[in-house]
Amino acid sequence: MEKPELYEECNYIHKRDVSEYLEKFKPKMKWRENNNRILDIGCGDGSVTNILKTFIPTDFKLVGCDISNNMVMYASHHHSNDQTSFTVLDIAGDLPEDIKGNFDHVFSFYALNWVIDQKRAFENIFNLLDKEGECFIILVAYNPVFEVYRTLSKNEKWSTWVYDVEKYISPYHDSEDIDDEIIPLMASVGFVDIELECKDRVFLFSDEHTRTKLMTAINPFQIPKNMYDEFMQDYLEVLNEIEGGHNIKDTCSATHPTLHYKSVVIHGHKSSAS
Repeated sequence: MEKPELYEECNYIHKRDVSEYLEKFKPKMKWRENNNRILDIGCGDGSVTNILKTFIPTDFKLVGCDISNNMVMYASHHHSNDQTSFTVLDIAGDLPEDIKGNFDHVFSFYALNWVIDQKRAFENIFNLLDKEGECFIILVAYNPVFEVYRTLSKNEKWSTWVYDVEKYISPYHDSEDIDDEIIPLMASVGFVDIELECKDRVFLFSDEHTRTKLMTAINPFQIPKNMYDEFMQDYLEVLNEIEGGHNIKDTCSATHPTLHYKSVVIHGHKSSAS
């Protein structure tokens, strides 16, 4: 996840899903007449932040934040302007006092699934919002990549480098009823009018090389360079075995590599009394 150039090139799934979900939920979002203050949590390389800007009113100030200094530096260099800036922020850490209550809208696209302490993350999002503010979050629940991590961590050949895998796995990967986990959690923090949509999705890649580039971009493990090709070969072997089971069920084209996953879309509000 420290490869911003590669990540921008191949984060096809994020770009597709964010565009689709923003289009779907756009009528439900409430905007100020002017000076909309917006935060994008987990902005990464900044390319998806650019997609967000096509769905918001023209009068805005947008801050993209990420825990990765490399990502923030890249996003600042390539995507900042008078209305858009980028900064380093850990959404599960301590918030600077001067940014609490400073945003009307908080967005996050496929970033919160990296956070182990979900309650702390949602508390911080709530505290970042001004009264009557709203959040719009997309995260991944199930993803076969997480099962690849678990499998390789038990492989003697890779266990030296593939370890502590649970911290890279979505807290909702094994969940059977995500609504019953997230909605009460958000309500306990103070959110109201919470709407959640969970959907099984699939992405068809043009070829194996394209899928491999994405797997490389999101790989969190420090594999020795001289072993990386072998690692990725084993990685894809496990992934293809899992994907093969999905493809039998939904008859996806055998000519295209696939990735089946479950996305979660959350829309919530902070009341005027908060």
